Amino acid sequence: MKAVQITHTNPLALSHFQQATLSYKQACYVESIQHYLAGLKLGAAQHHYIYADLAKAYEMIGDWDTALACLDIALRLCPESPTALRRKARILDEKACYDTLICLDGFKKPPPRKFLKQLQENTTKFSKQVVNSEFFSLTCHSEINSQTVWNICRLIYRTYSELGETLGCYPVSPVSISIENTNGTAKSQYSLPKWASGCYDGSIRLAYCTAGEPVLSILYALLRHEWVHLLVHHLANGHCPAWLDEGLAQSLARPMFQSEGFELQKAVQTERLLPFTLLSTPFSQLSPKFRKLAYIQSTAIVQFLIQQFGFSKIRTLLSQLSKGTPIETAIEQAFKRSLAEIPLAGTF
Repeated sequence: MKAVQITHTNPLALSHFQQATLSYKQACYVESIQHYLAGLKLGAAQHHYIYADLAKAYEMIGDWDTALACLDIALRLCPESPTALRRKARILDEKACYDTLICLDGFKKPPPRKFLKQLQENTTKFSKQVVNSEFFSLTCHSEINSQTVWNICRLIYRTYSELGETLGCYPVSPVSISIENTNGTAKSQYSLPKWASGCYDGSIRLAYCTAGEPVLSILYALLRHEWVHLLVHHLANGHCPAWLDEGLAQSLARPMFQSEGFELQKAVQTERLLPFTLLSTPFSQLSPKFRKLAYIQSTAIVQFLIQQFGFSKIRTLLSQLSKGTPIETAIEQAFKRSLAEIPLAGTF
């Protein structure tokens, strides 16, 4: 998103657009939307790229329908806008991808009375809601309605069951899970990096940004991603290289977007695949330029391994790593091929 440069525009509107751009760069998406809307009320409604940028801010909070409506306005103003066309295609793909994760119709059943009573008893004056279960302890640091909290708990149970069966591993003690809405303005008390929406460091911490209730499908994907990190940490005894850890987490969290596939294809065609040594580095230490490709490339590598050998061999690989076996040797033992023979692994 580029800085807004509009001539012959109300100075106050221009100020709002500039602040919207700044807020977006700071990952304060709700605040960014508020400034875009305020600016549009004052003028510049004829500029298609304002609506295209507003759509991107709505995309970042998972409000795909409003984002698409903004892009439709942008395309009415400039039907051939490559930016608006590209963003519309991407958002339609993202929406379709997340819609496949859960069927929202199955999450309309109200929570049982026993759950509501427990939730009421564990709600503090600071809007903190706590749910304790045999398998997890959930703390919502931002106010969420009881129906959403109940649905989140159902998704945690599903994650526990499905990923446990897939990886053949279940947590040995209740998992501590915390969820917080940054609301686009407040800094997360957990100091998550701006590019991250989740973290596993012994407990699972999730952050989302919206003016209302969290988008369940996005929260579900984040939860599954961090839950995989939890299981892999135990299965590999902390010896899993970053590409395998992140690749498994991404593969089991959600399908790959078409835009990510295009980016991977472009990296292959231009010979920009990241070297394997870089993919073994914690992704938090990579620059934003390399981090996105590292996730995509690692996901593609792991998806190849899953499709070719199945999860039983993945579990064998993690078991070998848990014994301290070097990744090169563990790959040969599990898949009967060298690390260099794995597609998309880059160079050494």
